[in-house]
Amino acid sequence: MIAPTGPAAAPFIATDQAPNVDSSGRSQAHACGRLILGSEGPPTDDASFCSDAALRRLPGAEVAMGSHWLAGVRTGEPVLPAALDTVMFAVVLRGRARASQLGREEIMRQGGAILMTTCDVGSHTLLNDGRRLTVQLARAELAPLIPDLAGRLMRPFAPDLDALQLLVAHARAAIDLDSGAAHGLQRHVATQLRDLVVLLAGAFQLASDGSSGTGIRAARLHAIKAEIAGRLGQHDLSAETLALSQQISPDYVRKLFRDDGSSLSDHILAGRLAWAYAMLLDPQRSRQRIAAIAYEAGFSDLSYFNRTFRRRYAMSPSDLRAATGRPA
Repeated sequence: MIAPTGPAAAPFIATDQAPNVDSSGRSQAHACGRLILGSEGPPTDDASFCSDAALRRLPGAEVAMGSHWLAGVRTGEPVLPAALDTVMFAVVLRGRARASQLGREEIMRQGGAILMTTCDVGSHTLLNDGRRLTVQLARAELAPLIPDLAGRLMRPFAPDLDALQLLVAHARAAIDLDSGAAHGLQRHVATQLRDLVVLLAGAFQLASDGSSGTGIRAARLHAIKAEIAGRLGQHDLSAETLALSQQISPDYVRKLFRDDGSSLSDHILAGRLAWAYAMLLDPQRSRQRIAAIAYEAGFSDLSYFNRTFRRRYAMSPSDLRAATGRPA
């Protein structure tokens, strides 16, 4: 069972480190059920197992990724009281998956995702040589940030959501994080994952509330934020270019953000910094110059990028790379 990270918790678990694992595929799948879903439930009849699964424990989050692991494992009724009360955000990286819980059943295609719990009877079964990524977060941390969390469970997320793609990038970076990374860095990565889950769940609720004037404005704001997420690297991103594509005035774009308690410039800056942060953690970009990453994330001024990055993350971009054990 994956437990909330504490002082003695291991930061990384590979499937071949699972306790009491023998040569039987069913026993290995059962062991992965304890590690990933926080459950001792029995495997389903079609349970299969693949040893490429990787798990990362962070302060406040657990991330797992693999092919066919937990392919047919379900949470079991007899041990539910002992299961952790966490929410699992499951993304289908390859193939398809069937999710069943809370009286609902959904089929997700590649790139799609769904929110489930680890303490309600249910299953998440990979199909067609599937591969999945999961992020587990404590319900107690999410509930205050998502007003109708229960209503968002077992509602699928479309594959083309920009925030979903960003979450996958952050989760992959979390798994690749050096085991000796500073606790503060690990906590920050976990917070980024939590905030993206909150953004995705909240955006769904706002879009569903389109019958009222408030809902229409919220849906408009969500559409603008989605466009911003897809255009962060464009150096001409502004109220004027957003207004042109959204067929509204630049002043109205700014007003939507003010009414939301923020500003357009702050939102764009936060998105660009988060993107740069994820790229700096990407092992495939370890040899890419920081200036090139900053430019790709939409920054034209390297000094401004370094200054705002340090202000937001309490470390410089080169410090971040050094903390992950990669060359700056």
